[in-house]
Amino acid sequence: MYKLERILCPTDFSPSSLDAIRFGIYVAERLKGIITLLYVDGYFTTAPGYFMQNEHQRLEHRKVIEELAHRKFSEIIETLKLDNQHTNVLIRSGTPYIEIINEAETNGYSAVVLSTLGLGRSSPHLIGSTAERVVRLIRTPIFTIASQSSNFIPQIKTILCPTDFSEYGNYALPYAISIARHYSAKLLLLHVADISFAHPERLIDKFPDLQIYHDRAADVNTEKFIDKDIEPENAIVRLAQEYQADLIVMGTHGTRGMRRVQIGNTTEEVVRRVSIPVLTVTHPVHKVVFQSRFGEYIKQ
Repeated sequence: MYKLERILCPTDFSPSSLDAIRFGIYVAERLKGIITLLYVDGYFTTAPGYFMQNEHQRLEHRKVIEELAHRKFSEIIETLKLDNQHTNVLIRSGTPYIEIINEAETNGYSAVVLSTLGLGRSSPHLIGSTAERVVRLIRTPIFTIASQSSNFIPQIKTILCPTDFSEYGNYALPYAISIARHYSAKLLLLHVADISFAHPERLIDKFPDLQIYHDRAADVNTEKFIDKDIEPENAIVRLAQEYQADLIVMGTHGTRGMRRVQIGNTTEEVVRRVSIPVLTVTHPVHKVVFQSRFGEYIKQ
């Protein structure tokens, strides 16, 4: 079972990053998981910071930032009523997306929860540059949150999991099934056929046997859909809205994506366009999660 026991929540202290932390609390609280709040000071990667050569000035800057970050962390902990015994705080200096990825992968987090609407966002049609780079490159499962609601209340009652039927595309299935079991959520499986496909209903039997991907898959209320569209992301976004999905779970591989070169086009567009959380799963992923099914793809 995929257990959300250690959650990394990077924050730039923007209001939208608080929504990401709220979601991190929600997915971890049933297992009494540990939440780690991470702030990365990227000043020394900017031109003014790079040319600050005076060591005393650099130390003073770090001191000011650490004091500010700890004060902000205390405000978050108080506002969101976080349990101090299950909350850690970290401050790093460097390039934000690199530090987030290094922390997540080096220390074996169950997932990262990251806002796509941070302070660096320049357009409502683009995800922040840090979020985009993290989603493209990270090997840890990552929840992206794009909530713009002042009263965002996390919940997981309906999960949408698209698949292109490829082994890579199916890699998200065990995660979707496991989360659906844990939260007693309904699981919607979706395959989007090309718009020129004559009889898409014939593809319904192409869905894999879920028992292969999770030995308790029979416990989950599952419904299968076949849709047609010019671009798969259009159907995914449409069904997510129509069925009021609370979470989309999808892989970055598939017939279109090249991992660590570019995030799969479909996944990237879904992350950009939806306002609900998206769990992005890469392949290969954790060596200890679902290894029996995908062991042949995991290089030790």
